[in-house]
Amino acid sequence: VLRENRSMMSNFNDDVVKLELLYFEILENKIEHPDIVFAQAILESGYMKSKIFYENNNLFGMRMPERRPSVALKQNKGYAVYDCWVSSIKDYKLFQDFLFKRKKKTRDEYFNYLGRTYAEDSNYVFFVKKIINENQKILILDCEEINTYTKYIEFKKYKDNFCEILKPKNIV
Repeated sequence: VLRENRSMMSNFNDDVVKLELLYFEILENKIEHPDIVFAQAILESGYMKSKIFYENNNLFGMRMPERRPSVALKQNKGYAVYDCWVSSIKDYKLFQDFLFKRKKKTRDEYFNYLGRTYAEDSNYVFFVKKIINENQKILILDCEEINTYTKYIEFKKYKDNFCEILKPKNIV
């Protein structure tokens, strides 16, 4: 089994494949506006190389919530800590459910929310849109037709390793 795990891990060393896996996990969790959230994860985690991502498994720079449900375990350096990056996505889904509990937001309303309320940087929406444009090949993937999706489903069987695949080998 260990040899099989190592072999499976080598299938996920490519950065593009890691981005595809991230996107599939976002889709799997039925996140609203998945392309926007995908771009947020990339931006907030510095392409999955930031210390907050590495130390806290936190893709979105989420803080510990005060009024909504969360799967965060604790707080470290002011940011929520998750057992796995997948839990960070689940927590973002809880955040969206709380945000959308009265009414779903259109794409434009969501961008407006991000720009006015969510982001600290006034250029946040610009960068999110830029990342979306740069990753169109990933964002148009059809889960039913893609080989990476098959690998994604297979690899989720090895949850402990799956939690490690997005992490950089060396943190600067």
